[in-house]
Amino acid sequence: MSHNDVRRKRTRGQVMLLVTVALIPMLGLVGLVSDIGYMQYIQKSAHTAADAAARSAAARFNSTIGGSNFTCADYPWICKVDPWTCPADLTSAANPIETACLYAKQNGFYTNNANQNVTIVSNVTATPPTAPGVNTAGWWITVRVAQRVPQLFSAALGNSTGLVAARSTAAVTPATACVYVLDPTGSAAYYQNGSTTFSSACGIYVDSNSPTAMQNSGNAIVQASEYQIVGGIDWHGTITPNPTTGVAPFPDPLRNLPVPSPCSTTGGCDSADCSAHPNQTVINSDVTLSPGTYCGGIKVKNATVTFSPGRYVIVGGGLSTQDSNSHVRGSNVFFYNSYNSTKSYGTFNFNANSDVQLTAPTSGTYTGILAFQDRNCCTAGSVTESFQGGATSFYEGTIYYPKSNVQFKGNPSLDIAHYTIIVSWQLAIQGSSYMNNDYSYLVGGNPIKQVGLIE
Repeated sequence: MSHNDVRRKRTRGQVMLLVTVALIPMLGLVGLVSDIGYMQYIQKSAHTAADAAARSAAARFNSTIGGSNFTCADYPWICKVDPWTCPADLTSAANPIETACLYAKQNGFYTNNANQNVTIVSNVTATPPTAPGVNTAGWWITVRVAQRVPQLFSAALGNSTGLVAARSTAAVTPATACVYVLDPTGSAAYYQNGSTTFSSACGIYVDSNSPTAMQNSGNAIVQASEYQIVGGIDWHGTITPNPTTGVAPFPDPLRNLPVPSPCSTTGGCDSADCSAHPNQTVINSDVTLSPGTYCGGIKVKNATVTFSPGRYVIVGGGLSTQDSNSHVRGSNVFFYNSYNSTKSYGTFNFNANSDVQLTAPTSGTYTGILAFQDRNCCTAGSVTESFQGGATSFYEGTIYYPKSNVQFKGNPSLDIAHYTIIVSWQLAIQGSSYMNNDYSYLVGGNPIKQVGLIE
């Protein structure tokens, strides 16, 4: 064998040795890339599971828990200050926290898998630790899902497992609207007449799918932060900014607000004690009324009535004023307008020239709720309620009349009422009005909430 042949064999042997040596880290790198790709896939799945779990919990909370003030003492599950692990054997959800666990499970993450973990932290603090830019949360939940993934090729490099984790936070936060018109089909569900001006610091939502869901006559002016309208508009005056039309229908935002005891959730208030005020209370001279049940309603004539702070259940007859000589005062008051088997439902009818100044409670179950209509009072749209008044009148609180057509004229000066919210079947603006959205005076803020992912 020649010298050249020997050298060529040696060279080939060296190349094979180098290739063999190089293949080891190359295969390790290929394995590492494969493992990283698989872990990225698992991480996307983890994010999906965490998002779905957090969002579903917040949605259930908002759809089942009424009011605006939530405390850890209200519900035993509401605050999970320390990380809480989802039970491995959970099959049904008794509360929103457990709903989050089931949604994580449906998306492939559950704690009866030794390689997986689902933990939850929740609270009623305004600022969730994971979203420091949010400072208006009513309730929030953070869901963390984790999975330890066995490594395949890269295990040769000493990495037997890899940890994948994802986190998502959802919160119940104040809504951005203060006018909600619920009629799903009516023309002119929101209506503004003549040369009226309505200025709102918050949004106007109209659920009607009619091409003329929002309509005016004359040169009416309306200005709000936003408009969300299922149908269309027919507006000949000034409307700013441009409305958003064709949006998805929305539900009654206060549909879960609880009915006050002793009235029935199915309608009426036959269990109420009418003995203290069995018949209509007529106010002919200045008087201060105490909280309680008033059967047959309250009529304010040429006098001033002052409602002491508290809860007033009106069983039949409603609440009305006579004219400019009628004066109504009340701070931290809540009215529930109902009926019973002998006294028919009566409307709230504040004369356009009367003087009405009312503010809602600032804490408790009915925080921010001024007037609450029995949801079973009547056929939707069959009655009209009038929340009007003279130059000094205002309604600070939520006017919740989901079955009534509401006529509104109030808050003539921006510095009087800190906020006003209207939820009605239809709404007609009868005079120049303003609405603020300063909820800083309320425990829990705006009584109407919305749900969203914040992290």
